[in-house]
Order: sequence, then structure tokens, then C-alpha cells
Amino acid sequence: MKSKSKIIISNITRGENVNENVKDYAKLLACRYNAYATVRSSMNYYTMREIVEDAGEEKTRVKESFLKIRDLIRNYILTTDTVNSNVLSKIRALRDQMEYRMKILTAYIDAYQIYEYVLNRVEYGIKGNTQDVDTAALSDKMMQYVFSEQDTVVINSKLQLLMAQLPVRMTKTKFFDILSNTLNIYQGGETASVDEFCEMLLATVLAELPSGFDTEYPELHRLYADLSAADYKEISEHDFDDLMARLSSCVRVIQNEVSDYMLLTEITNDVYTMLLTTDACFEENKTMAGYAAAIEILSACVKTEGPFSDEQSDGMMNFFLAMEGSQEDLYEDVVVLEAAFDDVRNGQAEVIGQENLVDEFDKLDMISKLLSTSLFVKLDTEEEATGEPCDAAYIAKVKAGMEEKLTALFKDNSKPVVRSMMAKLLAAMPIFMNNTQEIKAYFDYVLGSVSDASELTATEKLITEIIEED
Repeated sequence: MKSKSKIIISNITRGENVNENVKDYAKLLACRYNAYATVRSSMNYYTMREIVEDAGEEKTRVKESFLKIRDLIRNYILTTDTVNSNVLSKIRALRDQMEYRMKILTAYIDAYQIYEYVLNRVEYGIKGNTQDVDTAALSDKMMQYVFSEQDTVVINSKLQLLMAQLPVRMTKTKFFDILSNTLNIYQGGETASVDEFCEMLLATVLAELPSGFDTEYPELHRLYADLSAADYKEISEHDFDDLMARLSSCVRVIQNEVSDYMLLTEITNDVYTMLLTTDACFEENKTMAGYAAAIEILSACVKTEGPFSDEQSDGMMNFFLAMEGSQEDLYEDVVVLEAAFDDVRNGQAEVIGQENLVDEFDKLDMISKLLSTSLFVKLDTEEEATGEPCDAAYIAKVKAGMEEKLTALFKDNSKPVVRSMMAKLLAAMPIFMNNTQEIKAYFDYVLGSVSDASELTATEKLITEIIEED
């Protein structure tokens, strides 16, 4: 397969029969995308079908989405019915709905991390099992952990892990100075980059809640409300145990829900790709053994109600064997074709216009996003970065907005919660210390500034866990 791709790309590069080769390139890439998505979706769909079959009422929403995908496969992938704009609107709406739920679930993950940080630090005092901590030894251990490798990326990653668990002992003024210096890094870049960074920071401390946060998951929201209302300086052991037990339970709910929606979204992206390309590529792809086997798997999955019979299961295993290696081979071919995409699209823009392929190349660009590792990537070109320069005036405006929003957030929360939020934000920002001396000084300062035995005990145990798990 790769030889055909390379020949077409080579011909375009050499300027040989460019119009025909550009058309062949677009058709081949579309068909490889279609085959790759079909093979991958067949395996994921089979897995998701088993999850839904065994699920109870707690997965009602997941099942509803899955059945909508089933109907689209049944009606438009396994038949010759034409895929129109109405069909594409359905799959797009389904994808948007999954993104909507994932934003809510991600917000609850962030919320629970904030309050878990606080709960961890009062636990040992409540339980009466605080321990003496040698802060100098702990600081040395952290330095050894951070600099055990010389790779800058690894060092920064380790520092961010530690920052998320270290005590925070700084004034709001110092914190905003760090934020200001961080935002200065974006000056001279694009406004979209600093905007996305700030959106991420605000989201990580729930300064801006996503739509549906307080309605879609009542159990999760009840716990969030109770965590927000708790007085962590006066919390009783009974209330502490209750919150910790409910936190563990809700985290499991989130983990299961996120796992389901991640798999479901990957299937949705693949089916979206298939719907965009099936009319043009089915005839060409159906002679490929791996593709044909994938279609048989999908057909059996959507047409069979309830569990498979033993005979059907045996047949499915044969199809999976026939498909073995297909996904890897198709992916390699896709990589070859995608590597030339920008050169072909930009270098042959005139030919693409002459051959009425502008919409086709736009579609291929969108499919490359659907099949990327970023499941919820923005698809529309108008949603992408505008490329507007980020000057000093824009940075100053962003700083003022961030300080205003975070100041209001900090004002509405108790000191333990604000410290947790600051720790989370510091861990999400580039490391503000400039050298090993500053890092050591910061470790010594924050550890030496903690007078609460429970917090210090928790810090040592949590940091030790990070180091030992490395």
C-alpha cells in the first residue's frame, strides 16, 4: 500500500501529470482514512457493545448514545444509502454531546482534587496519628528525586508533580507576580495561545463552571456542595470519614463514566470519518481483507440483539484473525500520505481549485483531526487560532482579567481551599524557579513554614509516595 502512496506523492513533487495525481492523492487518502477508521471502530464497537450489554441503569445515557451510533452504522455504513448533511449533523451533535459531558466530568475531577488536597492535610490531626517530620531530610530527598536525571523535560515534570502536593505559603501578591511573569512568556506569540492557557487555568480551579455542572450529575454535585460548605478547621472525624467515603465513591463513578465516554468518542470520531468517506470509498476498500472483516464484525454487532451465540462468537474470532495487522498497515500508509498533505494542499492550490477539490481537502483536513489522538479537538477552521499577535497591551489586559477573576474566587473560599487552588495553579504553570539553588530554597522555605503537624505529616507521606512510585 505504501508504494502506491509514495509513487503518487513523488509524481506530484516532480510535477508529473499533476492534476490526475492530485485527484488520486485525495481519493487514496480518503479511502485509507475510511479503511483505518472502519477497522479500528470494529474492534472498539465490539468492546463497547459488551460494556453496554452488561450495564445497568447507571449507564443509561451511555447506552442511549451507543444506540444512536448503532443506527448510523446500520443505516448508512452497511447500506448504500447516501450520506447527506442531515446525517452528518446527527453524528456531529452526538460528538458535541459527548464533549459536553466530558467537560462536566473533568470539572468534577478538578473540584474533587481541590478538596482532596484539603482533606488529606487535616486527616492526621483528626485521626491523632501525626508524626515528626525531618523537613531538611525531606527537602534533600525531593532534590535527589528531581535531579536524578538530567533531562529538562523530566525535571520540570517531576517539579510539577511535587508542586501539586507541596504546602503553599505565599501571599496573593507573590502568587499574582508569578502568574504575571508566566503570562509574559506569551508576549510576541498569538492571542489564541494565551487565551487557551488562561482558560485552562481558570477551569482547573473552577473559576468558570461548564454548562450543566449543577444539573447533569446530581450525586456528584451534592458531594461538591458539601465539600464546599465544610469547615475544615472544625470538621469532626465522623464528617471527615463521611466525605472521604463519598469522595471515593464519586471518583469511581467519574472514572467509569470517563472511560466509557472516551471509548465512545473514539468510536464516534471513527464513524464520523466513515460517514464522510463511505460513499466514495466503499467499492475500493471492500476488496481489502482487513476492511471486509471489519465490516462483517460491525454488521454482526449491529444486527444481533442480545448476546452472541457460540457459533457467532467463533465466527467473530475468525474475522478478528483475518483483520490482524490491518490497522497497523493502514496507519503506516496514512502517516505517509498525511506527511505530504500540507505540501500538496498549499503547493497545488491552483490545481485543487481547477479540479473542484477545495471542499475535499477541507474534509480531509477535518478527518485528520477526527483520527488524531486528541479526541475532542476543534474541527472547524473558523474555530482555530486567528494568528493575531499578542502584544504588551493584550497581555496587560489578560493579566487584569485573570487577577480579577481569581481574586473573586479566592475571596469566596476559606484559606485551606485557597491554598489548595494555588497549589493546583502553580502545578499547571511553568516552574517559576530559575535554578537549583532557587528550587532548594523554595523547598526549604515551604516545608519550614508549616507549623501544622497534620499538614506536614500528609505532605511527607504524599511526596514520599510520588518518589517511590517513580
